[in-house]
Amino acid sequence: MKNMLSYSTEYIDSEMKSIRLYLESDKQGINSNSGFKRMLYQRLDQCIAEQSYDWIINKLRDIYFLHVGDGDLQMWLEVDIKSAKESYYIAASIGALIYEMIERGFSHHVLDSGYPYDFKRNNFNFSLAAILANEYELATKVTGSDTVEGALVLQDYQLACTLLPESPEDGSMNADEICQCMWAVAHGSEELFNKYMEKRIRMLRRYARLNTTIFDRWGMAVIKLAQQRGIKCNLDVIELPYYLLDDIKIDTCGLSFSRTEQIRCIIDKSDC
Repeated sequence: MKNMLSYSTEYIDSEMKSIRLYLESDKQGINSNSGFKRMLYQRLDQCIAEQSYDWIINKLRDIYFLHVGDGDLQMWLEVDIKSAKESYYIAASIGALIYEMIERGFSHHVLDSGYPYDFKRNNFNFSLAAILANEYELATKVTGSDTVEGALVLQDYQLACTLLPESPEDGSMNADEICQCMWAVAHGSEELFNKYMEKRIRMLRRYARLNTTIFDRWGMAVIKLAQQRGIKCNLDVIELPYYLLDDIKIDTCGLSFSRTEQIRCIIDKSDC
């Protein structure tokens, strides 16, 4: 029996209506951000041309989130699953390049609350695109095999359990509902998975006035990990249209990040 959360979704409905009206009036749909996209690519090209390699990770991160955002819109707004997976795949390819650069020792200026961004700890922000595209091998290029996320992608639940605290309420989890959902997946608990997923949705809706979440990509990606474990999400909420998820991989032949060759040359030069 699916659980329908009973409180209002008026802010979500209002935000969805506004986005739909904007895209319809723009007559370009998802391509309405083409000018912004062009600017981000130009900034990356400028860094490459000027050999400002310490800024490349920052620029790649911006482009990564642009393509993830495209995938989100294609998923929930246009219900074009194939196009969504293509966008997620390109984003995932960018994510893999970012993490390879970090592994090779490239510096960056990405900050989190004024401190250097912890890419390893926050790998799910960059591996979720590959997970939503059903590209699990690509996801491991971001997660590695020594993280909870990596263990779940590889379905090594014993390892995941050893990397996690004994309780999902442990202080080290920082009451992070996504981490708690991962704990439930690792331990094979459908009951706890749905408990923490509902807790997450309630949290997102509490902040709807300030930042409305229409499509919860983090929740959708962790649902994919749960499905691999045979765990079902029993929530029926607008933020999680998990009925759109499947296990089909798209044909990625000819599909790539257009600056891969340039970034690959920079990475290879670092070995010299």
